Amino acid sequence: MIKHIILYSFILIFLTTSLPSYAEENNEGLGQTIQIYTRLHRFVGKPSWLLIVRDVDHNKNIPYLFDLKKGTNFWVAFTYGRNYLITVSELQFSPYRRDPYQIKKIKNFCQLESFGHIIRGKSLYITINGKLTPNTDTFTCHISKYTDSNFTIAPSEPESEE
Repeated sequence: MIKHIILYSFILIFLTTSLPSYAEENNEGLGQTIQIYTRLHRFVGKPSWLLIVRDVDHNKNIPYLFDLKKGTNFWVAFTYGRNYLITVSELQFSPYRRDPYQIKKIKNFCQLESFGHIIRGKSLYITINGKLTPNTDTFTCHISKYTDSNFTIAPSEPESEE
């Protein structure tokens, strides 16, 4: 019994001392950003936008779900690496007034899906204007790509004592 306690103690000590060095090695910060800004006059139903980003540098899928509850929104989607794919961009209207038992969807919303084309070292700024309905002629999407060496979130400044 004592041998097991000593063994488990050594394993615990080994794991706790090696974790900080492992975390430091993988602390690369953030990669690219996808900034989304909506200016909608109206929208139909309760739209939800599913955006799935594939970080090819770290072999991870990063899902984002944005619920539109008001016309003006600002969201930021992050990647861990510099290279990524947008595998899913789907807007869903549920419930839809005309037929509340049927879900309306816009696949490849804003034409964002990469279809295998890797976005390398570029961040996106997306602006969506108009009336958001299942009819894609009632709104516009503007997409700007720009080189972003590193997106940083400024730490809060310490309050000065006077």
